[in-house]
Amino acid sequence: MDSSRSKMRLLSLGALFLSTSSALPNGLYSRQVDDAPEYTALGCFVDTGSRVLPSKVISTHDMTAEKCAVNCRGYDYFGTQWSSECYCGSNKPTDAAPASECNMPCSGNPDETCGAGMRLNVYEFDQACDSDTEEPPVVISGFEYKGCYTDNVPQRVLGGITVAQHDMTLEKCAATCTAGGYAFFGVEYGTECFCGTSLDAASTKVPEGECSMTCMGNHSQQCGGPNRLNIYEKPNPVGAGSNLESVGDFHYASCWTDKVDDRSLKAVDWRTDDMTVEKCADRCSEFSYFGLEYSRECYCGNELIGQAAPEQDCAMLCVGAPGQWCGGPDRMNLYTKATSTSVTTSAEVTTPVETETDTPTITLEPETTTAPTEPETTTSDIPVSTTELPSSTESSTTTTQGPELTTITDCPPTPTYNGNPEYCYASGGLPTACRQLASTTLNSRSVGPSMSACKSALTRYGMPTNPAATACFPTTALPAVPSSALARSVADSVYACLHAPTASVICQSDSACATNTYTVGQVPSPTPSTGVDLLKGDGGFEDGTLGDWVLGSSTHLVSTTISNARPKSGSRGLLMRYLNVNGGGNSLTYNLLVVPGQQYRFSLSFQHTNPSSATSLYLYVYPDILQTSFTEAQLNGAPANAWGTRQITFTAKASWVQLVLNVGGNVAATNDVYIDDITFVRLT
Repeated sequence: MDSSRSKMRLLSLGALFLSTSSALPNGLYSRQVDDAPEYTALGCFVDTGSRVLPSKVISTHDMTAEKCAVNCRGYDYFGTQWSSECYCGSNKPTDAAPASECNMPCSGNPDETCGAGMRLNVYEFDQACDSDTEEPPVVISGFEYKGCYTDNVPQRVLGGITVAQHDMTLEKCAATCTAGGYAFFGVEYGTECFCGTSLDAASTKVPEGECSMTCMGNHSQQCGGPNRLNIYEKPNPVGAGSNLESVGDFHYASCWTDKVDDRSLKAVDWRTDDMTVEKCADRCSEFSYFGLEYSRECYCGNELIGQAAPEQDCAMLCVGAPGQWCGGPDRMNLYTKATSTSVTTSAEVTTPVETETDTPTITLEPETTTAPTEPETTTSDIPVSTTELPSSTESSTTTTQGPELTTITDCPPTPTYNGNPEYCYASGGLPTACRQLASTTLNSRSVGPSMSACKSALTRYGMPTNPAATACFPTTALPAVPSSALARSVADSVYACLHAPTASVICQSDSACATNTYTVGQVPSPTPSTGVDLLKGDGGFEDGTLGDWVLGSSTHLVSTTISNARPKSGSRGLLMRYLNVNGGGNSLTYNLLVVPGQQYRFSLSFQHTNPSSATSLYLYVYPDILQTSFTEAQLNGAPANAWGTRQITFTAKASWVQLVLNVGGNVAATNDVYIDDITFVRLT
């Protein structure tokens, strides 16, 4: 470490004859916090909107460098800004600023400077003196804790199965990955679990402070962070997966690329929850190639496009045989018959031809469909994990035309929503007012109001008017107090009608295998997979507009603008300003289609400027009628000028959702609420 820089040391009572508030040279001060680690001042540096020290941000009314140092223990660098803010990070800031630009006194010590607007007083930890300060990891039976590691999107550093649960714990993730035969598990973002047989070399170990999110199912445990994993490994794994050297008439070739909108093998698409290599080989016995993908998918074909991929990309184990590899996301373990001789990596599709040898030769050069005049020698560039392929083969002088149609069979493990009707409720998920019609407590006086409330509920929260559902309700008004028998009869009739397929209110599900034939190249794209943000960027406001968000009318209470003042990521975010009114608020809404019965997470990041304003930030999900709790919504418990998060995780009860975020208050005060990185992600 540079000896010209002054180091912060714990001063004895008589050292330098300084009091605990006395200034040291260059704006450094004696330590006042007993457990503060040792650190070195680096000077004043320029900050950016994306933050040069982006982790574990806090803001407090008594900020000092020592308090910030305690907060950032485990990182390499920390910095103070705007009198009361503290930032942590593992990368050294590079854009130095004149010392005079860091001129704001610390809120906890007016004789010490704590940066300024977009200026940081930056410090570096003396790591050698602080190596024993990390908290011991939670012990999980059968696993050893390896540390906090970086993840990578979309090619995850643990390539096995992935699950997300609103009540995630380390034990649940460990059990999931153990059952699947994996040696590693990692937890991320509070709710996510990843499994793998190995940890990708691209993942790097980072300070424990970057895995700062607690597990949603056990707040005493750490469950990673954004793009950060707490990694655990079995100390003596029994062995990872393997590829079969041969199965039937097929031989293993390579890990191979695939695309959901342009399959490398197009003839048959078959999926099952007990997939094995042998089952896929049997299903594809009449074809030249087969491939296994994403643990449970099997593809067949006589024509193959794509290219070889690193073997480590095929890291998911077969759900029916944990000792076998079954591809990965957009990757398949490819098997080929002895009579297949050609593969193309271009858009041109080459048809296999007959050969005189029992072993395939695969070339990565696009081939023509005309027969060669002399025997050609080709060399395989595809890594093969079993035996070396021969260097040449003789081709015949004839070729065949591949099929023009492709057949896809999909067998859902459980009854699955088939998309009809487009706006509908899951069975048992009707609005409360409609379910009340079947209640045994319904009486003669309440049947009329209950039917009116049910009829109204079926057109709320973005659900279009449904004439078939409206026809379920009587057109003639009931008596003010109908007989009990009449009330029960009418209520039962309406309730039964709403559940009939003709009413188009209840979502329809299929459980049988579906087989469809399509023209090659015109196979419809699948529903977006888990982990995809369904807002498609509308939650970042980077184009300077609200996109598909609809703004409420109470703009005189809360103004709403797109701002570049404090984006959490990118260059823009949302600013909702509470306008010094004694009560009121305004909302933004967003409607989109979902799959009933599946789990989703609605989340956002926020910061605000005035904790004393009694402002609230609520998230709502309709028609499920979910919202953040009253306590969580109150911003007076959140520090000023520091990013926080709000989220709702839920299982959809209908085929659509209406997302709502609302800023409001109940005292005469102003507060700027900055919102960014709004996401809506399917978890299952």
